[in-house]
Amino acid sequence: MNSVIRRGKARAAGGVGRKVTGVSKRVQKPNLQPLTVTRAGISLRLRVCSKCRKSLT
Repeated sequence: MNSVIRRGKARAAGGVGRKVTGVSKRVQKPNLQPLTVTRAGISLRLRVCSKCRKSLT
């Protein structure tokens, strides 16, 4: 789905019409959360997605 940015006043409201000034694609990013994992006495701070985090605990 695109995000459309418009400016201007609608013709029905007495303007010259709405103009499209920008179209940007929607970006989906993973839900990264910090997690501290201890392996062999060494603690690591990892950024993992929430689904992966649930499967670990």
